[in-house]
Amino acid sequence: MPVLPCIPKSLFAPRPCVLLAAAVASALQVTPAGAQDLVLEEVVVTARKRAESLQETPVAVTALDASALRDAGVRNLADLNQIAPSIDVASANGNAPLANVYIRGVGQRNSGANIDSGVGIYIDEVYVGRPDGALLDLNDVQSVQVLRGPQGTLFGKNTTGGALVFTTNKPTDVFEGSVGMRVGNLDRLDGDFVVNVPVTDTLWTRLSGVARSRDGYIDNLFDGENYMDEDRQSLVWQTRFVPTDDLTLDLNLNWAKTDQTMRPQKCQLVPSVEGWQAAVFNTLAIVPATGKTVDEHCQEAAEAGDGNTVISDLGGDYESENKGASLTAEWAINDSLSLKSITAWRYTEASQNDELDHIGVPFLHRTNSVHPSLSGPAETDQYSQELQLVGSAFDERLQYVTGLYWFSEETQGRINLNYLGPFDPAIGNLFFLNATATGLAADNSAWAAFSQVEWEFNDNWRATLGLRYTDEERELERVNWNLDPATLDANGGPVVALGGGLFSVQRPSFEYNPDFDMVVTDRARGKTDNSDVTPMASLQYLMGESDWIDQGSLYLTYSEGFLSGGLSEAPTGDLEEFEPEEVENWELGFKLDLLERRLRINGALFSTDYTNRQLTTLVINPQTNSPTGATINAAKSSIDGLELETTWLATRNLLVTFNMTLADGDIQEFDDTQLQVADTTVPPPPGCTRANLTLLEVDACPKDRSDENLPRLAEQTYMLAAQYTLETGVGVFMPRVQASWKLDMDFCFDATSCESGLWFEDEQFELSARLTWISNDERWVGSLYGTNLTDEEYIVGGTALVESEGVGGVAYAPPRMYGAELEYRF
Repeated sequence: MPVLPCIPKSLFAPRPCVLLAAAVASALQVTPAGAQDLVLEEVVVTARKRAESLQETPVAVTALDASALRDAGVRNLADLNQIAPSIDVASANGNAPLANVYIRGVGQRNSGANIDSGVGIYIDEVYVGRPDGALLDLNDVQSVQVLRGPQGTLFGKNTTGGALVFTTNKPTDVFEGSVGMRVGNLDRLDGDFVVNVPVTDTLWTRLSGVARSRDGYIDNLFDGENYMDEDRQSLVWQTRFVPTDDLTLDLNLNWAKTDQTMRPQKCQLVPSVEGWQAAVFNTLAIVPATGKTVDEHCQEAAEAGDGNTVISDLGGDYESENKGASLTAEWAINDSLSLKSITAWRYTEASQNDELDHIGVPFLHRTNSVHPSLSGPAETDQYSQELQLVGSAFDERLQYVTGLYWFSEETQGRINLNYLGPFDPAIGNLFFLNATATGLAADNSAWAAFSQVEWEFNDNWRATLGLRYTDEERELERVNWNLDPATLDANGGPVVALGGGLFSVQRPSFEYNPDFDMVVTDRARGKTDNSDVTPMASLQYLMGESDWIDQGSLYLTYSEGFLSGGLSEAPTGDLEEFEPEEVENWELGFKLDLLERRLRINGALFSTDYTNRQLTTLVINPQTNSPTGATINAAKSSIDGLELETTWLATRNLLVTFNMTLADGDIQEFDDTQLQVADTTVPPPPGCTRANLTLLEVDACPKDRSDENLPRLAEQTYMLAAQYTLETGVGVFMPRVQASWKLDMDFCFDATSCESGLWFEDEQFELSARLTWISNDERWVGSLYGTNLTDEEYIVGGTALVESEGVGGVAYAPPRMYGAELEYRF
């Protein structure tokens, strides 16, 4: 008999199984009812597009159901950071509070329309293409699965690191619901609700909503405001129609909105480094206007309070809105064959202001919401269609999944306006402003065919073969703007451009016009076509019960992945193509239930080789003499590691979980360019290109970066948690203590910042605790919680443009948080 998924008919009915994750387990269960044996219940996952036991699935996957998520205090995608092995989830990328996910050291720092992440996010089997608005708040969720390693056969391109699979609760034929709230420090006030209504015997509907509100924890001494707050709302309306026993139709309509402040960063001095851009603009404008250099401004900001006290003149906001609709139709053709269709649309818009210099003067600002002529959100429309045929044959010895997939995405309006200035007066009592803008419009389309077949030789041996063919086309249009000098004076006086951002203006009548006009200076278009075949093969041995093993499996899997190539965003002449990222992965895994199924140990040894891994570099924008990001390929890199997940029911009341990851990342070949102030008394070094920036010259020289650490890959991670269940006359109390460590992780950006070691964090430590109470009738659930209880200060990100600025930005972890939750179920 096939394993049924864990889908309860109501919130309170006994479940046929419990998704008790290897990483985090939910409430203890006794099975069968009335027996004295205490065991870990079976975990059912859908990592291979069909429901099956976790212990018999040859994939490295962590699965968490709603109870496990609640017990661990996971209410947001970012909270998975301490729970699952080999995952690093940041609640901001650079300055913007958007989803930034890495699995096994693979993700993406660039959130532009022309590039994708190596970690796929799926909500009810619908791919989330853009990271804006993807920092999901978890309310009415049935399960979360973290799939580690390339998932290129069944989940397609853009899963070279892995995939996050979210499954929501579907409508049922029972009237039920819940309301909840959470309060805490920093004026935390959250609300949640769920209501499920059966309209007829065959038509059911379900509505859920979330509101998150909290003050910011970053103090900005420049304007006296707090930043990195939370202000998010979301609604999900689902309707299920079951006209016959063989056909199920699910309609999902969802909406989410985010309106938060940005994450300004702590300025970090880099001793003995002279940033070429800071050297230019110190002389031209910053020192004449402010009396201090960039380094002196950075020193002032660095000495201001703790890591979450900053001096940032921009501050900044982040706004996003998401709308989505999907229709899933599942037809049980017969007892051994089903057909599923998933039709989906997703709309995303987002805008943000970025502070790139991390000091209290307008050195480097980037915005798409300030200037009247070039403001407005970036908008993305995404459409997809997937067909899946899932079946079995030969008395269920053959299991197969095959299908077709189509995807189309169009992004418009992604315009970044870059400011340097204004500074008045500048050198020679002139006026200084360097303002340019770059707009990107992208069209991405792809189609794929896939199939995966498993054959059961006997009760012990199984083999799986999979293959996917992907064909995609990506188009990019880039438009550059410069400011119109004739519109700089609000009084209409004469303005003469002298070059380099300097202007001669009419004194004393000159009045700066912040609404100056911008004119198009360059337009470029390009197209790329890529296709790839991503196979997988797995051999699995299922262990029978023995003296020391109750059940278990061993597997050896070879798999490949594919991350879309594209055209680089750098505004430096013609669009330059970067290659698709391709990955080959070998994985030796084991899944064991021991001690009469009270101890579960799951683990995997993996070795992953990357070809043309997509990383980010800096180049000179020739229009502004400013640094700008560009996507390039590191020809060869690899990641090897060991993952371990352990769950132990020590007693009827005590549950202990332990996770561990050991990883070693190595860049074998990464040829980049490093920018440095030129010594004009000698010719450029061999292979270098010299650029004249008026007051100084800069050499762009070849740089071998193969000795660097891979970004966001911790060499060691550990998680240890203990949860106790205490039954009393007034309900069940479950105290839980959890500690996590991530050791030796690098957040550097350009070559100089990596060499400095200042963005290398040797230890991230987080201690959290939670006390949960469940009433005897299970209608009331309450919790007291605390995170980062020891108030640790450690690096979680940064923006390090050291070669140009001579300084960089560092982001630190949120401080201690605590509060209470209460939920009522009806």
